[in-house]
Amino acid sequence: MGLLGTLVGGSLGFMMGGPLGAILGGAIGSNIGGSGPRIARDPARSYGPSGYAGPYGGPARDTRQAQQAFLVAMISLAAKVAKADGRVTEQEVRSFDTFLRDRLGMSVEDRRVAAGLFNQARDSHVPAEEFARQVRALIGHQPDRLRDLIALLMSVATADAHLDPAEDRLLRSIAGELGLSARDYEEAVAMFDPRHSIDASYAVLGLTRDATDDEVKKAYRRLAREYHPDVVTNKGMGEDFKKFADEKMRAVNGAYEAVKDARGL
Repeated sequence: MGLLGTLVGGSLGFMMGGPLGAILGGAIGSNIGGSGPRIARDPARSYGPSGYAGPYGGPARDTRQAQQAFLVAMISLAAKVAKADGRVTEQEVRSFDTFLRDRLGMSVEDRRVAAGLFNQARDSHVPAEEFARQVRALIGHQPDRLRDLIALLMSVATADAHLDPAEDRLLRSIAGELGLSARDYEEAVAMFDPRHSIDASYAVLGLTRDATDDEVKKAYRRLAREYHPDVVTNKGMGEDFKKFADEKMRAVNGAYEAVKDARGL
């Protein structure tokens, strides 16, 4: 059973508060006919008109929780990015399902649950930035995973080979709420930059042209370790994200080769 199937099975505790908890509750009810587990309302908490309670709670306590938080966050924020221009088209919905199938290798059952999460987040009046604040509370102790989250959202947004200005503005705002820097955001952009400029290659490595040769080599070694399959799984991204890690590593290798060639290394 995939990570989303496990959520449907009732493993909800660590995300029972906040906007992600509300999204989960609605999605689970709609996916299994309203007969399964629901988000319990704590009478000691104050619920606003959006239906969620604060505070968000502490960080995810173990690897599976971190993986589930990452997956739910990615799907919910992807829905908000898709709606950045005011509406979500059928083509965008199909593109996201294709992304889950082809880029993450997600099963039919998990994609059905993902569709429920996507629809709940799309129709929610809670702003994307509020989702991002809860994500930071859950997995902010893993900044590399937050950078991966922005890269995945960028991949979804550029599936049509175009980044809409409204999508760009929202993604930058989400990145800011996640506590990421402008350079972190540019690194995510560069990974999907069709121009493949030398500046984009430096950005993929998290560097600029003024980096030393030693800094270039160190950055490459760090990223090679970070996107090793075992590291990806153990640090908050489940089996579904190994394809993404492979894609990221290909981008890193390509960027490193381009920088080496430009420097004559």
